[in-house]
Amino acid sequence: MSLRSPSLLALSLLLALAGCSGGGSGETPSGATASEANASTSPSEPAYSAYEDYPGEEMVYTDGRDSYRLRVKAVETAWLTELAGRPASMGTHFLAVYVVATGEAADRGVEEAYLNAFSLGLRFGSGDDCKRDAIGARDESMEAICHDNATLTTYLADVPYQDWGSYDWAEGGFGGIPLDAGETVAGVVAFTVADTSDATGPIEFCGGGASILMDYETCIAVPEPTGERA
Repeated sequence: MSLRSPSLLALSLLLALAGCSGGGSGETPSGATASEANASTSPSEPAYSAYEDYPGEEMVYTDGRDSYRLRVKAVETAWLTELAGRPASMGTHFLAVYVVATGEAADRGVEEAYLNAFSLGLRFGSGDDCKRDAIGARDESMEAICHDNATLTTYLADVPYQDWGSYDWAEGGFGGIPLDAGETVAGVVAFTVADTSDATGPIEFCGGGASILMDYETCIAVPEPTGERA
């Protein structure tokens, strides 16, 4: 017994050391795998790329000229106090509609693409009553149109979705940018909404018709604005 005990003790120590060594070599990769798994499942913003990747309803938009018809999606909305260096007036916020656009025909480009504030409208709620919302400072002479026109639009630009909130948008004019076939661009359409006005139902975003400005032939639903009015 006295001769075998040291041998058994030594064998036990060797086995214990071997077990610790094996466990150490196996734990590092498993730990790294767990970290990688956590990183891969961490929340992040979607990486939209092509026009088809973006969510939202679509309309074919033009302000009366067939030479540059655009497919436009309203992706999301937000309340802003300033856009493109232009502040919203006291007592109001901008309801910003973030959109993506591409040429109507997939196999050809667009000579000049832009969004005209005078051919884009917004309504709250539903029904045919033109007085149902009065979200901005609509003149009484405009009541027959039933929509509030956009206050401003930005130039369309190739801006990744992740950068929409921080991008330095430039206020657009009556000139646009050329689009290659299949190219996707983004932009913002802002409407002035009184702080006392609340959406009482769906928000309706409409684009100009085929012949004249403010002839809203195409309307799509847009999501509620993200965040609160400060």
